[in-house]
Amino acid sequence: LAVFQTMDLEFDDSHFMHPTRTRKQERDELRTDFITFVDLMLALQGNNPLNKFSVKCKDDVGSAPVIAWINNVLNLDVSVLVLHISSYWDWPLSSEVTVSERMVHEFWQSCSVSSTSLKRLTFRFQQRRDENPKSVSFDTPNLVYFEYSDTIADQYPIVNFNSLTGASLNLRMAHDQINKAKFSDDDLIKPDEGMVGNATDLIIGISNVKTLYLSDNTLEVLSFCCEPMPTFNNLIRLTIKTDRDVGWESLTALLKNSPNLKTLIFDGLLHRFGDKCKSTDECLCSPWEEEDIPTCLSSSPVKVLKILKFGDIYEDEDMDQMMEQVVYFLETMPNLKKLIIHYETSIDEDVEEVLTQFQMVSREGLTKCKIQVISHNLTLSST
Repeated sequence: LAVFQTMDLEFDDSHFMHPTRTRKQERDELRTDFITFVDLMLALQGNNPLNKFSVKCKDDVGSAPVIAWINNVLNLDVSVLVLHISSYWDWPLSSEVTVSERMVHEFWQSCSVSSTSLKRLTFRFQQRRDENPKSVSFDTPNLVYFEYSDTIADQYPIVNFNSLTGASLNLRMAHDQINKAKFSDDDLIKPDEGMVGNATDLIIGISNVKTLYLSDNTLEVLSFCCEPMPTFNNLIRLTIKTDRDVGWESLTALLKNSPNLKTLIFDGLLHRFGDKCKSTDECLCSPWEEEDIPTCLSSSPVKVLKILKFGDIYEDEDMDQMMEQVVYFLETMPNLKKLIIHYETSIDEDVEEVLTQFQMVSREGLTKCKIQVISHNLTLSST
């Protein structure tokens, strides 16, 4: 059985267990055959170390066989565990998950990950958004990189990321939390004040990272489910995924609490103007008619600003908003040395016009900034 040393085992039931193609009796037979086949391959593996175990299956398979497979391969010092479990059931993982290098984990209601050797962890939960996971813990003191996609849990009892340097978060609120935070039955009544969930412990846990990616959903979580905003003293590179329906209130607080940030990347540049954009609070986005709103950018340490998907618009006004926003960045970021814009256009004249307009923005009293505009066909730079 030496042939199984460092072997990869990958199983996928999606190619033959489609309700539209097979009758129920046939699906039941296929389900049994699939489970039997995976059991057999794992039995043949014996006690030999396993490099990768990947399984993709739907509700037809059920939770019991999959949990048994996981417990089996974890005892084989598996390096890569990939689970794509499309399920509407709660599958509690009662035992602690310990792997050596990397794990990709999907669709669990509650889980505890504990490992002193784990270096990279990708954690993707994609259950329905009408409820929150009960409890999720991470006891991974030597983890270096962490990718996490999930509806926020009710609690994070253990968050141990002492060695973490990079993280990518796609956190979501459940539907009822979104309704409480953003909507009201009476337009005259503002949505609930304060937090509607609590992801604070998790955010504090990752606050020592050097690089960070935040989805637009995560910006909302930071607004409504994190208080206070922790300080990111080590953060030097921040990437933000934006959306025209998501405000930047939490991003303002995050930038204020990132004193050593050097590179700021926007994946898109559209956002929702919230009440705080028209208040006396410090504002990140370009204010409308108001002239005296202070900006959190006036003390920004950022030296490189990169904007992706510039020109990717829904309406004509979106382009105006993007232009005004970039001008605002140029006028207010004192340490900015380089602005890189990836322009979604195939028209060379548009690239030339945009560069010309940004070159005309006054940076009197601020650091000189080089501007580069990159399109599908052309790259232009200021001198």
